[in-house]
Amino acid sequence: MEFNAQNYQTIKQSCLQKQDITFYAPKEFTCFANDEAPVSWKAYPPASLTNEAYAQIFAYAGDDTRGTLTKLELAIHLDGGRILYRKKDDEYIDLQVNF
Repeated sequence: MEFNAQNYQTIKQSCLQKQDITFYAPKEFTCFANDEAPVSWKAYPPASLTNEAYAQIFAYAGDDTRGTLTKLELAIHLDGGRILYRKKDDEYIDLQVNF
């Protein structure tokens, strides 16, 4: 399932219910926009920040697709989830969410 406006609510709902889910996102909206993604599943947890720092990220991430994905990734992390990433192809990144 692609991370896009049509599928976002389904992906978000699965994460809120702490259900494992795998989806893919355009590379340009991920942390790999300017880098190569791993070819096998690998976790890239966010830095350990204060609650105030996380709040700032949520406030300034924006409402575009990249910002929405960033906020979802942080919410998963803060809710005890783990995200694994791998290269799908030259344009997409697979994300696997586990709780």
